[in-house]
Amino acid sequence: MFETFTAAIVLIVFLVPGYIWRTVEGQFVYLDKRLGWERFALGLLARSTASYAPFAALLYNGWQNDWLEKRPVTSTVLAILSLAVVPSICGLIAGIVRQIDCATWVIRKVGLRTFEQHQIPTAWDYLFSKIGPCWAIITLQNGAKLYGFIGAESYFSSDPDARDFFISHVLRPRADGIMEKVPGSAGVYVNKEQVSLIEFIRLEVENES
Repeated sequence: MFETFTAAIVLIVFLVPGYIWRTVEGQFVYLDKRLGWERFALGLLARSTASYAPFAALLYNGWQNDWLEKRPVTSTVLAILSLAVVPSICGLIAGIVRQIDCATWVIRKVGLRTFEQHQIPTAWDYLFSKIGPCWAIITLQNGAKLYGFIGAESYFSSDPDARDFFISHVLRPRADGIMEKVPGSAGVYVNKEQVSLIEFIRLEVENES
């Protein structure tokens, strides 16, 4: 029983901060969900280690002087900071830095060239993690065309084993050729296996003529 409890504590101490960091970071940039458990756990451990670094001396001093018994309030505050607050801040900073690609910018500013390595593994993930509102023409395997509007309510799967998507508004051509939203439409679900081609059209195209 004691060994199980100890293992649970070790798991919380060394993986939870990394998980919080990764979760916050993932709100800003794409993070690969297909990692094996070993690489996923290693990433969490690396993040946890980095978040503990500012408190390393303080944590060691507290452990040596038995703060948990002598200073319970201080120990609790320190635990909350190191387990949740600092990892959240680190995740926020890491996400923003990666989003603006700050590291590559700095390297190029000092005159060095980098080999472009895409952090997002597939064009599907890249496109649908960045795409904004636009029109879409979807050609199905049977040759039929589906016209839609990709808005905030649309959804595209990030699961590599279930590539499907939901278009929030279906369009249809009027007699004069102008596209209009289908009245009463609640959207359309499409499985990637049914799709042959997807063409995306920027909204401002209408105003460029």
